[in-house]
Amino acid sequence: MRTKPIKIVLFLVLVVGLTNCATQKTTSTIVGCEYNEKTNTTDYFVFPYGAVTIPGKWEKTNYLANSKQQFFINRDSVTLAISFGRFDKYEFNRNGEKSGFEFIKAFYEWDSSYFVESHGLKRQSLVSDSTNNFIIYRIYGEKGTANFDTYFLVAEKKGDIANFSITHVKKWEESERINFLKTLLLTRK
Repeated sequence: MRTKPIKIVLFLVLVVGLTNCATQKTTSTIVGCEYNEKTNTTDYFVFPYGAVTIPGKWEKTNYLANSKQQFFINRDSVTLAISFGRFDKYEFNRNGEKSGFEFIKAFYEWDSSYFVESHGLKRQSLVSDSTNNFIIYRIYGEKGTANFDTYFLVAEKKGDIANFSITHVKKWEESERINFLKTLLLTRK
């Protein structure tokens, strides 16, 4: 029964691959999401940039095209955002000059400065790992009547960027939030 979907995916991969042989400035992507009841995990992928296995059942919600973020929600109303891309597609790194942990540090400065300067929020670096090229940080504070408290993990591997963030996580301690983000990084393909 599963051979038909596999054949369809392989066919689409072949078509995308052949299409990309022509010189283009954009890269075509194949996106998929599926819940596996047996393992109680949700698989999400953006081919050719990355894939991740998320513990538990997550439903796709909205997508922000400008940041390439796919949002998910679970039964506890935790919001998860995932984006995959290339390191040379960010405005601060168009020439691809920064890679590895140098890119991660620059990304943190660029992203967190936006929230601090534009919205008056606070930032806090929580975990920095120069060996595995990732950072976990927190953006938090109040703006008007809204209270913000979002945890981010950004990682670079061979030029591919994974960006995970969670919010509305009132039931989880900070260590649980950090461990959840690290779990996503470990299941990243």
